[in-house]
Amino acid sequence: MMRNILAVTDNGEEASGFLRGAARYATTKDAFLEVAVLTPATMTSPALAPLAGFYIPDVLLVGDDASNVAGVQEALRAAGCDYEVYGFHDNVAWLAGDIERSRQIADLILIGGPEIWRSRRLRRRVLETLIRSSGTPILIMPENVEIVSFSRAVLGWKLGPEATRALHALIALVEPAAAIDVVTAGMTLPECTRELGAHHEVRRHLTRHGLTADSHWLVDDEHIEAQTLTEHAQKIGADLLAVGGFSHSKMRDIVLGSVTRDLVERSDLPTLIVG
Repeated sequence: MMRNILAVTDNGEEASGFLRGAARYATTKDAFLEVAVLTPATMTSPALAPLAGFYIPDVLLVGDDASNVAGVQEALRAAGCDYEVYGFHDNVAWLAGDIERSRQIADLILIGGPEIWRSRRLRRRVLETLIRSSGTPILIMPENVEIVSFSRAVLGWKLGPEATRALHALIALVEPAAAIDVVTAGMTLPECTRELGAHHEVRRHLTRHGLTADSHWLVDDEHIEAQTLTEHAQKIGADLLAVGGFSHSKMRDIVLGSVTRDLVERSDLPTLIVG
């Protein structure tokens, strides 16, 4: 049962369509919508985000924070659900940690694609942090895609606890009797076929939940796995792609498995990531 949805953004203008879509989705679920608005310290260029470790007096950020929150409230003025908007203002290097320590517990976290964030690096840091630490399913919503329900989904499968958690989250999110395609993508056939037993178990579990289950191996030595999974989902008309978010290291460049890291940067179709 979904009763509390958290949306995260860094503005109310470019993200206005995302915010209204989040409100409509919350309305269909009869859920309360919380919106966390992140206001980073002013930078010479958003490309400097990873290096933004200098001190900015808090008083200089308060006005920007209030203006940012007001912009989000304006975008949600006609929302049909109950909602609350609150702001975080801090140096950009610390904002992801701020939301990690507060307000990350929800039934589902919604984040828009990179094109509606003013700082794409901030978005990446927030996603990395939430996937690694929140324990909450994260749904990446592409711009101009209306999310009402999910009746056909692709589950990107590689045996592990993250994939199992993604399976459970997917079952809770899709419509009754939805069709689920369990897919393992790899560069070689042996890389895929070693998941044969796991595919059988996943299909059995999905069937017992009243869902229609199928499975495939996708061998592709020319494209990254994220692209292979996304293109397969689009080919079969899926309205959702779900994967486990792998957390192998806290080092920034390898914090996520390659599939998760690549999917974070895409916005082709709604994508559910569970860490």
